[in-house]
Amino acid sequence: MNKKVSTVLFILIIGLFLISTVNAADTSPIDDGVSTSNEHEITSDLSNDDIQSMFDNANDGDTFKFTSKEYNDVSLVVDKNLSIISEKNSIVNAANTVSDKAKSLGISKTFGFYFTSNSAGSILSGITIVASNCDNAIIVDGARDIEITNNTIVGATNSVLIKNSQEISLTGNDISKASENGVQLQDVKYSDISKNNIHNNKRSGIEINNMNNCTVLRNEIHHNKFNGISMYGVTSGNTLKYNSVHNNTNGIFIDSKTSYDVLMANTLSHSRRDPFFELGPDESGNGLLFGEHFRSKGDKSKLLVKNNALIHNEQFQAKNNPANEKFGLDQNWFDSTDGENTFVCPMLFAKILKLNAITIQDGIGIQLQDEQGNPIDDAPAFDIGGVDVDGNTYTAKVENDGIAKIKSPDIEPNTEHKVKFTVGDRIKTVIEQSATSGPERYVEDAGKSNDDAFDGDGSSSQQSDNQNTEGRVADGSGDGHGNYVNGTSSSSHISDGDVEGKYGTNSSDVISTDSSDSGVNAISKGDVNAGSSSGGSGESAKAYEVVPKTPISKSVQNTSGAVIISILALLGCFVYGYRRKEEYD
Repeated sequence: MNKKVSTVLFILIIGLFLISTVNAADTSPIDDGVSTSNEHEITSDLSNDDIQSMFDNANDGDTFKFTSKEYNDVSLVVDKNLSIISEKNSIVNAANTVSDKAKSLGISKTFGFYFTSNSAGSILSGITIVASNCDNAIIVDGARDIEITNNTIVGATNSVLIKNSQEISLTGNDISKASENGVQLQDVKYSDISKNNIHNNKRSGIEINNMNNCTVLRNEIHHNKFNGISMYGVTSGNTLKYNSVHNNTNGIFIDSKTSYDVLMANTLSHSRRDPFFELGPDESGNGLLFGEHFRSKGDKSKLLVKNNALIHNEQFQAKNNPANEKFGLDQNWFDSTDGENTFVCPMLFAKILKLNAITIQDGIGIQLQDEQGNPIDDAPAFDIGGVDVDGNTYTAKVENDGIAKIKSPDIEPNTEHKVKFTVGDRIKTVIEQSATSGPERYVEDAGKSNDDAFDGDGSSSQQSDNQNTEGRVADGSGDGHGNYVNGTSSSSHISDGDVEGKYGTNSSDVISTDSSDSGVNAISKGDVNAGSSSGGSGESAKAYEVVPKTPISKSVQNTSGAVIISILALLGCFVYGYRRKEEYD
């Protein structure tokens, strides 16, 4: 009898051990690759040393919330993965002295926030940083995967310095009043500079020295005293697109050795002449300016300048340096349909886009087209002066789909209208055309359904370049496409092969003797560690656009209950089998 009891107890003990093991495994944390993070509140009664100590003792992934209205004498080194945020747009006044932490790392610059090579994954968001007497408001040095978003950054010698770094996202910030450059990019690659408002800086809005495979996208860059964007060193594989660059001394200044770079659908306007400009008065007031160190060759690798609007600039819409070889631009809008009035310098070849009236749903459209009449649907945004339709004046703006849409109850559908608009600043050209307004549901092709005939805003859907677009443009006069409207101005193509080109008397055949900046004077007087070129081999012609990393959640099903039931059933079988064995014995 004692032997039976001992055997049953042994089986039960083994069962309990298995059950406890299952429970222990069930309660253990799941390793999903994401560290446990904590949230810390930063109040203004904490000193800079207190906050720095909290940063240094934090875990990777911790969040620091600035919750007070204003902080003084702040100079913080971010040396691990931290999220630094403010939901109240806290004002952080940067210190104008070097902190002990910075000295211990050999940093001699004054700053508000400094991201080191150990800070990958960090975020800085929602903070107003005032750095009036500092070298920099923000420095990113040798880091990767940093997100700087939705901050207001005021002052410093160079407000934001990003150097020797990659996968940096500088988005949605307001950057102004630097004593030199708003943003400095030195040896940067695979990064995204987008949707920033960069203005009122005493040199360039963005200064680039060696940049590869980055996007500069949808920024508004204006009222800077040097250039909107300056490019030096070696640049390769970058895309500058949909930027509005206006009211600077020059729009974009390219003085780099460039390959596979693309300038597309930017608006470069209202550059102003400066008689005291450091490069010479004739080197000011240009929409696009090439410096004497500009180099770009190769059929596929050369700089592409296409579908931009270069308008209302006081000097040239586009100008090359006389020391350079002649360079061919692709098609762009120069605020003129006449090759004599483009204000493009004789050292550049240019193709000219044009504007034509078209039919759209519920109204009239003014469309940007190439010289064959094909629509430009990846276009710059720019205003057209008042558009007159049957004696009524409407405001119109070409959007990125290439169409300025004019819709009004006064524009009757299925009716031919007289359309008149003016292009040109210094030499005005009035374009008069006729166009038929579209019906409420205008079908472009008989083979298309009503649902397919229009895009989301109701305008006619675009067709491929080699398709016949008959029916889109009223009163076509034809080059075989059937999509031109009769107008008083014609576009003039300047061929790359036409060495002399057509520029006209207003294009200033007098070549300036002033030379463009070499780039040396334009580099910051602050932290100037441009280093060597980061390569620029041009192996990839596509710019890399940084996409925020998305944590992968792991769904784990709790199976411990089923396992325990199985163990109990197995124990029951053991006990039952043992008792049956005893009966037979």
